[in-house]
Amino acid sequence: MKATALALAATLAFTGCAYLQTASRQVYFAAQQQHHPRQHTYKHMLNRDTFFVFGPLLNTPPPTGREFVVIAVSDSPQKGEVVDASPPTREGQHYGLNLPAGTYRLLVACAGTGNGLITEKEVVGECSLTLDPEAVPGKVMDSLELDVAQLAPATPGVLRVTVTPRPKLADSAFFPKGTIRALSDPIFSPQMASLGLYEPAAFLEAAPTMFYALEEDLGYKVPVIFVHGIEGSPRDFAAMVQRLDRRRYRPWFFYYPSGTSLPQLGEMFYRIFLAGRTIPRPDTPMVIVAHSMGGLIVRDALNRGQGTAQSSAVHCLITLASPLGGHPAAKRAGHAPVVIPSWRDLDPDSAFIRELFRKPLPAALDYHLFYAFGDDRFLKLGEPGDGVVPLSSQLAPLAQKESMEHFGFKTTHTGILSDPDAVEHVMRAIQSVKSTFPADHLRELDKGGYQVELPRDFSPLEAYLVRYTGHYMDALAAGTIQPIHPMQLQFVDACRGKRKPDLPASKAWVKLNALYPDRRELR
Repeated sequence: MKATALALAATLAFTGCAYLQTASRQVYFAAQQQHHPRQHTYKHMLNRDTFFVFGPLLNTPPPTGREFVVIAVSDSPQKGEVVDASPPTREGQHYGLNLPAGTYRLLVACAGTGNGLITEKEVVGECSLTLDPEAVPGKVMDSLELDVAQLAPATPGVLRVTVTPRPKLADSAFFPKGTIRALSDPIFSPQMASLGLYEPAAFLEAAPTMFYALEEDLGYKVPVIFVHGIEGSPRDFAAMVQRLDRRRYRPWFFYYPSGTSLPQLGEMFYRIFLAGRTIPRPDTPMVIVAHSMGGLIVRDALNRGQGTAQSSAVHCLITLASPLGGHPAAKRAGHAPVVIPSWRDLDPDSAFIRELFRKPLPAALDYHLFYAFGDDRFLKLGEPGDGVVPLSSQLAPLAQKESMEHFGFKTTHTGILSDPDAVEHVMRAIQSVKSTFPADHLRELDKGGYQVELPRDFSPLEAYLVRYTGHYMDALAAGTIQPIHPMQLQFVDACRGKRKPDLPASKAWVKLNALYPDRRELR
């Protein structure tokens, strides 16, 4: 179905069952809003804007390790209406909400009751939030810290929220719980990807983080961010992930509801991956691989970060069969009974397409423009292309001008993602970006750490350092490799007793050394 989604817009064949179901639901929501208005209904209406709200959760009450949820409650038009609730998260990690314009009470509540039911007894504090399009024009608010120590006591009242039990999920020292997934996870299924196109709000209730990874973060590896197209998912990149050298590169994914407006998605991509506040990213170069509509989202995001240190961290951009000039058939999408917001932005005459190249790419970025021209349709209508996107759009003149190379493959719009020649070209471009760590450091990092049970006096970060970089810390302490950063100099001095161990790494090493002075016990 994902290959046909953009084709659906291109041919204006608005008779597909998924589209008809969407149109029917939108009629129902409009009727409900007229007779029984609710904010929760409002956010599911495609012709209304919503805001992405996220930020860190700080200073949660003890004991450490407890999970909390953030609940958005509206008192207008219905008093005490629960509009959204974040997945359970821990101190220092991010929560996420999707909300329409309005004023809310944000409640922080303990999620550890075990039965999934949260009442007013679990609430540990609250604050107010007002979302207004003029105050937040990009419709993304990413800096709303919820410091529980500074929150007001909860307003008395009845609250009953059921948090859907989740399957056992991998934990992380850095990422919100639930972001580390296998590509086979049901969250990346075709059904979920289709939901993201036709019902963005429902998609975000099931997959709210938009950032996903396959493994725990390792800062010495180069991040490769994969961005799918319309009605796509991270699974689309399985052939490329399989070829990726996982010793040197770490795959990340921007998994978003593809029916959402493209400027808002560009803002969200910028806030998550480029602004440097959400995902921890040391001074490591980044690579972005974007398919189809994903290329437009990334290009818009790079405009938003232009001139910042974060934007210069992107060393390589690869777009695959992207409609960089928009889609000519989307001109007529506005006449459909229900307009999917992202389709509207694909109109070549839309403000989004007109402004897509408003700023040049960062000077240090190498841009590879890969296009497809294998049309396997029985009846070939319109301009030549890949069966979905015309060549004239894939090869938009401004995109060609800023690319260091543009190369075509005789394959289809989605076939380019697994075509052996195309995958080989993508791997070659990725491998041109190297880790900033010297070769001798990388050899020690490849050895990993010590998979050993640690006492509770090890903080989560200290335990992470032992389990993932134990050999590397030993090599630094022993002088086998030389420090390359001032913090590493401090680490070495602390290991040799020249200063107090005041960094997580030095604290972890000193504790480990006291437990296992002979590392052969850990082999």
